[in-house]
Amino acid sequence: MIKLSSGKGIEADMKKETFSISEFAKSTGVSVRTLHYYDEKNILKPKRDDHTGHRVYEQEDMIQLHKIMTMKFLGMSLDEIKDYMQANTFDLSFIDTLRLQESKLIKDREQIDIALDAIQRTVYLLENEKEVDHAVLISLLASMQNEKKQEELAKGIIKDDVMKKMFPQTAKEKMIFEQGLLTFYKRVRAHFGKSADDPEVQQMLDDFYRLILEVVGMDSLKELTDIFSLNIEDKENEERIETYIQEIERLVPSPITEEEEAWLEQITTDYVGPLWDEEEGEN
Repeated sequence: MIKLSSGKGIEADMKKETFSISEFAKSTGVSVRTLHYYDEKNILKPKRDDHTGHRVYEQEDMIQLHKIMTMKFLGMSLDEIKDYMQANTFDLSFIDTLRLQESKLIKDREQIDIALDAIQRTVYLLENEKEVDHAVLISLLASMQNEKKQEELAKGIIKDDVMKKMFPQTAKEKMIFEQGLLTFYKRVRAHFGKSADDPEVQQMLDDFYRLILEVVGMDSLKELTDIFSLNIEDKENEERIETYIQEIERLVPSPITEEEEAWLEQITTDYVGPLWDEEEGEN
């Protein structure tokens, strides 16, 4: 126990039977304001001086306060702690509480890991780009946040060998892909309205599909149509794939406008057609 404001040493402090709230706060390292709060919430209620009405803390209160701090350390809420304050022993039922708390902490740790990873990847983008459109950055952050959900949705829809290449990528691979997406969206904004045979539009789509093919480990656009584990010509499967796409769009908002999306869809159709015919001819 640390030295009190009265100037008495540790031995005198140990012998001291009662403490004012300021002495108790200094001795325990807990603020007066926090002690007031615990009193108001009936978590740690000290006795009151009969004459002055001031709070009077005893050695037993010291033990109770450590009990509170220990359970707070375990991540329990004050409402949960309050239920255990009157108990002198902990029985097997406390195991269930600890296991629930363990599950919560594991989930919290996963969320923290995801957030830290997203921060590092976002810093990488900003350091390279200096400035990023807010809609694009929010879209990329949403994708980072929902990577596990996207992977779960893809199971049974995307082929396993493709899934292994898409999930999980290394941190470096993710950063390179996100940098590529960022560049693509910037170019969509810059070239919006141009025709599919415009050289800059052609280059934009060349680079984009090269990026996608690298991620899925394929060599041609034709192979991209074979990423699904379902027969896409079956009506029921077609609906499943459409639902999958809608769920992905719900998780990751598009950073471009409806007009830009319509234009992109048109120039992509115009771009893919000749390449598709070329690949068919080679076969």
